[in-house]
Amino acid sequence: MHPSVEAFALAAGLLALGAALVHRFGFPPLPIYLLTGLLVGQRLPVEDLEPLPSLGLLLLLFSVGMEFGPDRLRGLSGKAVQAGFYDALALPLGFLLGLLAGLDLRGAALLAGAIYVSSSAVIVKLIIDLRRAANPESEVVLGVSVLEDLVILVLLALLGGQGLHGFLLSLLLAVVYLGLARLLGPHLAKVMEGLSDELVLLLGAAFTTGTALLFQMAGASVGLGAFLAGSLAASLGLRERFERLFGPVRDLGVALFFLVVGASARDLFQGLAPAVVILALLGLLVKLPLNYLGGARAGLSRKRRLYSALYLVPRGEFNLVLGALAQAQGYPLVAQVAVLLVLLSVPLGALLIRFAPELGRLLLREAPKPRRPARSH
Repeated sequence: MHPSVEAFALAAGLLALGAALVHRFGFPPLPIYLLTGLLVGQRLPVEDLEPLPSLGLLLLLFSVGMEFGPDRLRGLSGKAVQAGFYDALALPLGFLLGLLAGLDLRGAALLAGAIYVSSSAVIVKLIIDLRRAANPESEVVLGVSVLEDLVILVLLALLGGQGLHGFLLSLLLAVVYLGLARLLGPHLAKVMEGLSDELVLLLGAAFTTGTALLFQMAGASVGLGAFLAGSLAASLGLRERFERLFGPVRDLGVALFFLVVGASARDLFQGLAPAVVILALLGLLVKLPLNYLGGARAGLSRKRRLYSALYLVPRGEFNLVLGALAQAQGYPLVAQVAVLLVLLSVPLGALLIRFAPELGRLLLREAPKPRRPARSH
């Protein structure tokens, strides 16, 4: 038997044990996947798990892209745009922190992106798991995360290896894809309706990975390609079908991906400098007041503003993409900060979101309403 089967069985068993423990207490499982990798990663031959973790990341970005179909973009509310403006102030602040840390312009821009972008995938999953999708702050938070991801896609295209040449090629590819989707979309959608689930699954997998590879060949991020593939699938009206077909495979791949990230973090953090920890903590703190102010601009109550600021704490998929890019381009400080932000913010964010109502009652105690004077008879 191939040794990868043994590695997979061991990893899946550990992940299942961790997920069972957190489900018992009503917590989302993503943090436990990271912690499992940190604790036992050195004893696991994680390299034998490939390509499942890499495929999990691509499918995760594909799923995030499916949330950005034309219908969702048209429905982006003015409240979310106004809140997103305050949220985007984290970019210049993060850039300034990078310059103060001694980075050059490219390194500072990568650090700014890692500090700025929250994890749409983690936030959406937590909101759904906690049944808060109908809450008013959820609409604002999800809209802000849409804007964040769009900004980061532009940043990845600009900084993804081949600079302006890669950006222009990525832009050209995106235009070609969108043009083909607009031209052939209705016909393709009808053809797909008549195909079996198995064939649609295989075609979707080939389309996602093929697009990611095409963008990599153009000098752009593979994540950008997977994201665009998801957006196009949504534009063809295939969101629900792909979600149903890809969901279990994606969840398995994402669990293994976070396990591998946790395991790899031990090596990445050998000789961890205090500057990395300070930058990561500042990165977590800098967005809280900005998103609280953004919630106020969006018309949320004090309690809902606090919730929206806490909801945007988790970092995830794009931080890891930016971290990998920074490591490849010779910015180990940025890579360490990006990964440390994920390791800190996913468990912390899950706890903050889970207990946001309790924190709201504790921190925002309303002054007792004055009693009305008794009427005289």
